[in-house]
Amino acid sequence: MDCFPLLIDALYFTGQALLQLLFASRLTGKALRLWILPVYLSLLGAIGLFFARLSVGGVLAAGAGVLVLYAVSRLGLKAPPLAAWLAAVLAFCVSQLSAGIVSALEAALFPRYIGAPLLYPLLLAAQVLFFLLCAGCYAAILRLLSWTQDRQMPYISLLLFPGLFCLAVELYILQTAYSFFAPSSSLEELGKQGTLLLLQVLGLAALLCALYAYRRLCQGFQAQAALQSLTQAAQAQK
Repeated sequence: MDCFPLLIDALYFTGQALLQLLFASRLTGKALRLWILPVYLSLLGAIGLFFARLSVGGVLAAGAGVLVLYAVSRLGLKAPPLAAWLAAVLAFCVSQLSAGIVSALEAALFPRYIGAPLLYPLLLAAQVLFFLLCAGCYAAILRLLSWTQDRQMPYISLLLFPGLFCLAVELYILQTAYSFFAPSSSLEELGKQGTLLLLQVLGLAALLCALYAYRRLCQGFQAQAALQSLTQAAQAQK
């Protein structure tokens, strides 16, 4: 099973790239062309290899990934600039938070299975859980942001800062908590991973709550504008 880590990495990058592109396409309302996936996947692979050789992955690699997804959304999907930025930031924020949640579960539950045949199906199950988390969060975000009939999202720049904050915090957690990770099944390690899991679940919930608040804010502004329009029409009739 020496090739198993390569299989897991290939599955992770391919699934992540496909989900991110589908999310960006749905969020921006642009059609996804077939050639975009291999191009984006190749760029992600090049970024991973480049930063792995420099041994400075993590934050820089994720930042480069956000820039690449923005460029693909702008040039490949022909999305507007703000919508492309928002899609890239939210896509990587959700994927990093989902990866952090799965990593915390792996660190807490998997050390006892190291060296056992059961470890391999557990790792595959963890990948499936990662994809399900990403897909569920992407679906929730699309439901919160695509509620207008004309698919216009006013004040969209308000969402960039919560997304960037959650992404930065999650990258910091991943960089500091798992840079020198040593597998252990002690109670102290279980408590640490449980705390990290709770923090990352709360971070994901905070992001979804911010998007819900944005939706309600836009609905309030639209209702106020409609009320003003009706008031002006009534005054004109008088």
